[in-house]
Amino acid sequence: MKITKLEKIHTKKDTFKVFFDNGENILLSADIVVKFGINQGVEIPESIYREMLSADKTYRVVFDALTLVSKRSYSVKSLSDKLLLKGYEAENIKSAVSRLTELGYINDEKYALAYAKYLSEKSKGEYAIKQALEEKGISKDLITKALDSLKSEAEPCEQIIETIKRKFKDFNPKDKNELRRIASFFLRRGFTSEDISKALRNYKGEG
Repeated sequence: MKITKLEKIHTKKDTFKVFFDNGENILLSADIVVKFGINQGVEIPESIYREMLSADKTYRVVFDALTLVSKRSYSVKSLSDKLLLKGYEAENIKSAVSRLTELGYINDEKYALAYAKYLSEKSKGEYAIKQALEEKGISKDLITKALDSLKSEAEPCEQIIETIKRKFKDFNPKDKNELRRIASFFLRRGFTSEDISKALRNYKGEG
């Protein structure tokens, strides 16, 4: 197979379209173009062509992955799942995600800490945060680390009290119906009954 044309793609950074005499064309990154010595008129053996196709697939996944992580944070699992939905093969996804991890674009530890803090600020409790992080594929060790980090900033009891002050300004701790309603609110958000009871006792004490 002979390369008939090498065209720079201006809408995609460091990307070239390579045309062959059999009518096929593929997109390649500048690194791959240099690696394979791609140029107009060069003959490409079938084995090298197949290797280029494999490199092309990986490049496409990496490009899409970079586009995704530039818009918001992802865990390794959530990004892999997203790319899988786009129709990419598992092997190419694994290579792309591994590369982005090496470059620091994906970091499950940082993701877990940031996501746990975000959920905490949304009045989510430990159980709810733990479940959400598990769904994102975060390891048990990193989940524990993220939860410990939250506790070092504010104990669950203190978090509950602050949320009551912010969301339920007219809350009457002497009203048993309101107590049940408030307790149910925090139970649904993953707080333990022990932390809720302690917070309500302390809140009544402040009053």
